[in-house]
Amino acid sequence: MNFCDWFSPLQPLSLSLSVSLLQIEMRAELLVVLLPLFSLLTACWAERSCSDLEICIAKKLCDQTDDSGRGLIGTRILDRSCGRGLVCCEKLQLENFYAAEADIEYRSQRRGNPWVGTTAATTTEIAVAKHNEPETERDTEPEDYKSCGEQQLCVPRHLCTTGTVNQDGRYVIKPRINEESNFGCRSVEVCCPTSEQIEEGQSRTQRKLKEFEYRGCGYSNPKGLYYKLDGYNDSESTFAEFPWMVALMDMEGNYICGGSLIHPQMVLTSAHNVANHSEDSLLARAGDWDLNSQREPHPYQMRRIGQLHRHEEYNKLNFYNDMALLILERPFKLAPHIQPICLPSAETSRVLEDMRRAQCLATGWGHTNSSAKSMEHLLKRIELPVVEHEDCQRLLRRTILGRRFRLHDSFLCAGGVEGKDTCKGDGGSPLFCTLPGQTDRYQLAGIVSWGIECAEKDFPAAYTNVAHLRDWINEMVIQAGFSLNDLA
Repeated sequence: MNFCDWFSPLQPLSLSLSVSLLQIEMRAELLVVLLPLFSLLTACWAERSCSDLEICIAKKLCDQTDDSGRGLIGTRILDRSCGRGLVCCEKLQLENFYAAEADIEYRSQRRGNPWVGTTAATTTEIAVAKHNEPETERDTEPEDYKSCGEQQLCVPRHLCTTGTVNQDGRYVIKPRINEESNFGCRSVEVCCPTSEQIEEGQSRTQRKLKEFEYRGCGYSNPKGLYYKLDGYNDSESTFAEFPWMVALMDMEGNYICGGSLIHPQMVLTSAHNVANHSEDSLLARAGDWDLNSQREPHPYQMRRIGQLHRHEEYNKLNFYNDMALLILERPFKLAPHIQPICLPSAETSRVLEDMRRAQCLATGWGHTNSSAKSMEHLLKRIELPVVEHEDCQRLLRRTILGRRFRLHDSFLCAGGVEGKDTCKGDGGSPLFCTLPGQTDRYQLAGIVSWGIECAEKDFPAAYTNVAHLRDWINEMVIQAGFSLNDLA
């Protein structure tokens, strides 16, 4: 029996004790004495989940903070596991418990149960289709089509001449990770008679690639390319509907977070999602839609990261200036399903007013709400209103953040609509709004950063304000020797 085995029976006791501390008149001096004990008991169970400056402790005990929201704002990444009911919490935050003038009784009556964010990006449970060669685009479709009936095979929809074979309900049920339809076909496939299949080289998708001409940044493909899956609603995007969406992966092909293509060789994402990553630990994947499949109409492309620039004033405690720019080793090849999004001008009252009046959407592969057990493998789309800064601060002060909370200027708020929100796993993904006078062309308004709960009424989420940090983006682009002017 090793050292940790001796203390394993005490894990429930540690949780119970930390919760009980909320019920007594506890002074900061007592916390300082108890912290080493908690460190000893939780070191065995954290599995290196927490940094040296953090400790695994009951979530309720950690939910005390200063007016920046430190420790309460929930970053849109999955929580590291400290064990049941425990979270990574900063030791300094606990030692300064009373310095924050926390009123436990008052807080217990407030609305909101934040899921405490972490600053280390984690991989997710979503099953991601992987390819052996990360540097090249996927040129061919797998040929191991499986049977779905007599003389019928599951094939990509664009390889079936009718596209309407066996239409009796198999796509009505929303797919989940690794789930299949009643006929055994995946979400991007159709059960097709062998007599109606065509060769990949003869399909209209190949013609579409050859005929593609770049029109400019920010153009969406309304309702997607080629087909829309039956029974799907507006909460799911269609293939290539938003061609600037990027998935950031680790070197093993595990999904890390989302990002936005702003140049064929540049991706914008959140700093907190890549805080513990370097250039050689990330891959950028563009042109994907269903992370479970390699049978989409056009192949995704993978690129290595040449440079990783985090905003020098990014604050890991309260997520101010939560932005990072990735310079790829080589550019993506633009195609109907891979195109950059436009950037807004530097922040002015007119720019913000245009966004509040526009149609704004967010996309991502994260959870749909706080209680969701799994990620989405199909790219979701969420229509969200932009919330004025003062209104957002007022609403957030009604939550567990408290009446002293101040919303930093580097944040833009959106949402607060019941049932619609970004959530865990969406970090780094884009919030984008239509350009004035246009319906199918968009500019990047925000980057998914943090929130209190997900999809709750009057709980808007905070996004990195791209217009506010536009000057920093320009500096990084020029420093890297690029220009955004030729993308308009």
